[in-house]
Amino acid sequence: MGDCDQAAGSDEPTVSVILPTYNRAALLERSFRSVLRQTMQDFELIIIDDGSEDDTAKIVGRQTDPRIQFVALGRNRGVSSARNAGLARARGRFLAFQDSDDEWQPEKLELELQAFEANPEAAVVYGDMIRRFQDGRRMYMRSPRIQRGRLINPHTHFWQTYMLAMQPSMIRRSCAATMRFDEDLVLFEDLDFHLRLASENEYVPLSKPLVTYHDTGGLTADQTLEYKARRQLLRKHRTALLRETPGFVIRESANILLRRSLMPIVRQHLAPL
Repeated sequence: MGDCDQAAGSDEPTVSVILPTYNRAALLERSFRSVLRQTMQDFELIIIDDGSEDDTAKIVGRQTDPRIQFVALGRNRGVSSARNAGLARARGRFLAFQDSDDEWQPEKLELELQAFEANPEAAVVYGDMIRRFQDGRRMYMRSPRIQRGRLINPHTHFWQTYMLAMQPSMIRRSCAATMRFDEDLVLFEDLDFHLRLASENEYVPLSKPLVTYHDTGGLTADQTLEYKARRQLLRKHRTALLRETPGFVIRESANILLRRSLMPIVRQHLAPL
């Protein structure tokens, strides 16, 4: 398990939940209510307002739960910066991440903590998600199986942490003590974060849905950002890729040049309900 130190202070909450938000006032309450109704209640909830111009501050200001911390960044800096602001304030033994338009299953934190107890070598425990589309359709999203030290999944021939979101994950904070999200990446900051963390740490999957992911469009629907981010990832990890899977550098360079989308890989992780 890398160099993780499992010691914890007695005044720390068990889990720090980091929830970045930007102009999601209409959806935010659904999101943080799903955190507050967890069956495991020993947590702090750090809501990072990434420069919202709507009623976000007013909605959070009405809450009286002492576990809620509200941090306003003042201007929009992007999700990586907002999550990093949350990491800087987190005190829990474990880290969990929520998005401002998604919902957790009530037992999410409890099940993940039970998995950590059963797998003391684990740095990350993670589950699957239910993807709910705006037209009411629902799809089962299977998270990938992560192998310590790998960059490329031998079955998909793409980054092994692709399609592993932050929402269904719980991380032992001591394993990620020096880690931050890459604020230069225009997309796939979660893929990159998991990729770096998995280089020296063990991941344990829970084959059950822990999160309902509401598909509201946004950055992941922007193909221009997708291809830019893929170029950024290729440059960032090029040296390690050339040691492990040099053929991927050639294939991915060609895919970017020919603007081949990732939908075939996405479909491998989706199943209708």
